[in-house]
Amino acid sequence: MLRSACVVLLGLVAVTSAGEYAVGVEGVLMCNGQPYGDAKVRIYEVDTLHDDKLAQTFSSSDGHFRLGGHQSELGGITAKLNIYHKCEMPAWKRILPICYYKATFPIPKRYIQSGNTPNEFYNVQTIELSMHAKGYDCINLIR
Repeated sequence: MLRSACVVLLGLVAVTSAGEYAVGVEGVLMCNGQPYGDAKVRIYEVDTLHDDKLAQTFSSSDGHFRLGGHQSELGGITAKLNIYHKCEMPAWKRILPICYYKATFPIPKRYIQSGNTPNEFYNVQTIELSMHAKGYDCINLIR
């Protein structure tokens, strides 16, 4: 009985000591010098086993995006920005319309803040998608 109470108490301490952390990113996407709209843009909290999606949006027709999210976690979070796009994708790869190139960018720790809402957004400026390494992703199917 005492052992069960200790386990419950430790669990409550862990939950109540978890902090809320927020992160936001903004920027512009280009493909060969032209604004790139409708790219899927996501912020993930990086974990050892499974990364947690914190926020998602799509770039506007002029290439702009802005998104923010938050996560409750013990000891802080590490975050990354994933961009799913078809910039310079050869026609033969477009046969599977569910597959995208994926560009990943780490988000500096200084843009991860305490709370539910980011106060300062990480401005990645302009990202020219044709200039970045292209991983291939067919898993992130859901819009």
